[in-house]
Amino acid sequence: MLVEMLSGVMRYFPNTMVVALFVVGITTGKLAWVLVAIGGVLIAMAALTVQYFMKKAFGIGPMPGLAAIEACSLLPIIKTEEYAAVPSAWTSMTAFFISFIFMNAYHIYTAKTKHGNKNITPVQQRKGIGLISMFAAVILFFFLIIPRYWTSCENIMGLILGLTLGIGGAVFWWYLLSACGADVYPDIHGVMIGLRPANLHDNPVACMKK
Repeated sequence: MLVEMLSGVMRYFPNTMVVALFVVGITTGKLAWVLVAIGGVLIAMAALTVQYFMKKAFGIGPMPGLAAIEACSLLPIIKTEEYAAVPSAWTSMTAFFISFIFMNAYHIYTAKTKHGNKNITPVQQRKGIGLISMFAAVILFFFLIIPRYWTSCENIMGLILGLTLGIGGAVFWWYLLSACGADVYPDIHGVMIGLRPANLHDNPVACMKK
């Protein structure tokens, strides 16, 4: 029972992240969470598009059989279709979310303080959150990717392409959102906005040219 539960959690991790970030982001007013969820959906669409191209152009990726569909697919698939694993949609989305969290944690840790004193308590707390989040993201990455690769749902080519698509997409999405300020839209941790001047807490923050 425990193994089945853990395997289910691992299999639907990307779906859970998309739904949780989107729903909780809307209900709590966390725009960064909603934007990250949208990024995850876009990565899924990109992975499915590349899968279709690989299958039609090169015949690479399809895994026939009802068992593969029932055990591996993140999305509902007609039983007459085939489960595609190049690139892996699961790996792409998982790598996207973990990489985005890692990038934002790295920004939190390396952000320069405007006060000049690196030893003040808020700065140390911020750096602590960033460091813990980076370690947690790395550990979660390996605890999810390695067991998933051991299943029959993945192959080395799909894994590599999935990691490339997910990590590359996370980097692109983070820098795209940070174009209006890295302390606002990509701040999924909600740390940097708390360090901004108090008048920004109760007023809209817009993207504007300096």
